[in-house]
Amino acid sequence: MDLSNMQWFDPYILIWVGISSVLNILTIHFWDKKYFLKLGFIKYRGLQRIHKNETPRLGGLIFLISLFGYAIFSKNNEDIILLKLILFSLIPIIIFGLKEDLYHDVLPAIRLISLFFVGWIFFTEFSMRLPDLTNIPIIGNFLLIPGSTALIYILGMMTIANGFNLIDGVNGLAVSIALSILCSLFFVSYRTADVAMLSLILSLSLLLIPFLLANYPLGLIFLGDLGAYAIGLILSMATIIFFGRHPEISPWGAVLLMIYPLSEVVFTLLRRIATRVSIFKPDKEHMHFKFFIYFRKLKNLKKIANPVVTPVLAILWVFPLLSFIMSYQNPLFIRASIIIFIFLYALFYAIGYEIIKTR
Repeated sequence: MDLSNMQWFDPYILIWVGISSVLNILTIHFWDKKYFLKLGFIKYRGLQRIHKNETPRLGGLIFLISLFGYAIFSKNNEDIILLKLILFSLIPIIIFGLKEDLYHDVLPAIRLISLFFVGWIFFTEFSMRLPDLTNIPIIGNFLLIPGSTALIYILGMMTIANGFNLIDGVNGLAVSIALSILCSLFFVSYRTADVAMLSLILSLSLLLIPFLLANYPLGLIFLGDLGAYAIGLILSMATIIFFGRHPEISPWGAVLLMIYPLSEVVFTLLRRIATRVSIFKPDKEHMHFKFFIYFRKLKNLKKIANPVVTPVLAILWVFPLLSFIMSYQNPLFIRASIIIFIFLYALFYAIGYEIIKTR
């Protein structure tokens, strides 16, 4: 298929990029003037808070408003149909995620249940081919159990969503990882001439740009729980859709693309089990937080400690992108890249732990 005429690019998306930019600016102004207190919204007092000024946690809501607007007012092409399926599936987390960002009173268990229902809605409404996971150890054997397929995908989506929520702690990091994953999917969609996926992925990427510019480096607005969960879920669904449409590409590629949020969840679980801390209890032991604490203690970096963390960790969110686009046709190289990433993640985590301990 000839893609040179860019039939996968819809100029109409630029209107919603502009609307998203305006909404971000207005929200930042609204919070700066503390108008939000008059509406009864609560100041954020989370344990992981590392910023002094009260900052809106509505970047994710603005991103979703822009996506909904684009989906509703666009022609019902294949990419828009896929986008509508994704957005419809997100309704449970939109309700509880937004409540958490405004009032900070939603129990972690309720958020997990809402994530489960997002996965359940997507799986029941999704009528296309699913990725073939039968050759993946343990998971392939588990799929032999009747009714287990839906559970595997739902748990996978929940894991990625929680991974992004754990990562979302310093300016620019979560969105940089998301854009890295989207760039990987965009590349292979182009190489496989998948016009619908090209258009869908480009739309998602462009609508993340206004938030990134407002969030990095100054941190004028944050994703919030809704944004972090939504991005993780959207990327999970887009990845499932893509690998289902292209069985010629090993599903190990999906693992490589999502390896950063997956590693964050696994390391967090292992750490909390080892320290006998509840998995629902927040902490300050995440790798990005360790580096932030270290940079904040350095005189020359104290004022820019937050935005410095994302480029320092760049190797961890760029590595899956580079390795995947070089190896997406080679399952053995993909698996080797996964092992290399786990080693890099463990190394960076150990470095973060040591530099805090020695200061």
